[in-house]
Amino acid sequence: MKGMSVGTRVQIFAVGGGGFTDPEGVCADDRNLEDYLLALAGPVSRLRIGYIGHASNDDPIRIDAFHHRFQYCASTAILDIEATAAGASAFLADLDMIYVGGGRTAMMLDHWRDTGIAEELLAAADRGVILSGVSAGAICWFSDLLLGTAEDGYEVHCGLGLLGGSACPHYRNEPPRRAAYDHHIASGHLAAGLAIDDGVGVHISDGVVIDIVRARADAGNAYHVAPHQTGVDVQPLQAGHHL
Repeated sequence: MKGMSVGTRVQIFAVGGGGFTDPEGVCADDRNLEDYLLALAGPVSRLRIGYIGHASNDDPIRIDAFHHRFQYCASTAILDIEATAAGASAFLADLDMIYVGGGRTAMMLDHWRDTGIAEELLAAADRGVILSGVSAGAICWFSDLLLGTAEDGYEVHCGLGLLGGSACPHYRNEPPRRAAYDHHIASGHLAAGLAIDDGVGVHISDGVVIDIVRARADAGNAYHVAPHQTGVDVQPLQAGHHL
């Protein structure tokens, strides 16, 4: 991880897929993931949570879903895709946590780097703002990413680098993505890393896995995927694992 302030815990809650912004239909059990996230802030008089939907080009349906999910338990705010670095700094200064939505990860990361928002997010992590998100918003914090779709193909891309290694969302829910991720790790083109199924969240503090939260009855999971002589070694992720 990048250097952080002494005494500051960098907390990330990464959701493989689903949740309140899921365009395919919200799974009621996924509320358990969001309840876990809210509890990470601890006792605060009025929780402040911000949403970043740049990977979906500020999809208004997802923004409305964010407000609907959190407006009765927290103060909510949105970082508009037209925001400058200065606007992002002001937005992040008043928050306890952020939630980054899914969509086109490469577009989002390129936008953040072009505008300076990436540096503001790293600074917010340094101050202890809790970072969370789903799909694109779950994996963007890692160093090495495999981005794209089965239709367009997959390419290796650099993430923000707060966490070492690679990450993959929708692992068992999108077989072509899983196959591509495993192939790139086996071939050495992608670092070993963390893969997360839909309906599963991974709580990471200072690069150490604290908890794996499984919200759905279909028993999704998170995994550590590493190269092996015969391809990849896929093991269920355990609390205490260092990334």
